[in-house]
Amino acid sequence: MTTINVDSHIDNNFIEKNDNDLQNKFNPLDLQKNFLSLLIAQIKNQDPTDPIKNTELTSQLAQINTASGIERLNNTVGQFSNQINQHKNIQVSSLIGRRVMIPGNQIVHTKDMETRFGVELIGNATSIKIKITDADGKVLHVIEKKEDSIKPGIYNFTWNGEDLNKNSLKTGKYNILITAKNQDQNVPAQGLSEALVHSIITSSGNDPIIDLGVAGNTTLSKIREIL
Repeated sequence: MTTINVDSHIDNNFIEKNDNDLQNKFNPLDLQKNFLSLLIAQIKNQDPTDPIKNTELTSQLAQINTASGIERLNNTVGQFSNQINQHKNIQVSSLIGRRVMIPGNQIVHTKDMETRFGVELIGNATSIKIKITDADGKVLHVIEKKEDSIKPGIYNFTWNGEDLNKNSLKTGKYNILITAKNQDQNVPAQGLSEALVHSIITSSGNDPIIDLGVAGNTTLSKIREIL
């Protein structure tokens, strides 16, 4: 695994060298030369009483052209895929230093500061009720949102860090319990916690790992919103 450094530059000469090495390694011309050498040897050593037919030569030539064509296509697709991955890594690196929303029912609060979090609503609703609790399950704060029609999507909320008695709570981790309803029917909803992107870790997979510091690690596909 490697960590992306946004201050580093891309060595285009290195990329071009790798592409050239790939092309040289799978050169269709070499394949054709080898085929012609084998064909000449086959003609020289053929049985005079049963010479090679023109249809056989044509079939062999068609096969070698098909094989070389597939090889060139594979090389082109491989180079195109590498360029897409390089461009994706550059885009992902721009997340460093940004705050994102990821699925989670736990938020990290800093004393005397506002804490942001979110709710991903799956269906239409008329109310969203959020309870902020401590590790023991004690309800510390309640936030409600009521409208005639709340559409599916992501909604951001802010907690001032105070409990029900207006006391400022200490720095720590707190839980959010979400209840969404459409009239009397429950509506699926997912809590979203805010976190700061510290670094990006790329691997052989297609989903880079996002380092969120004290919030742990996540993957790019799990980010719901970039703030």
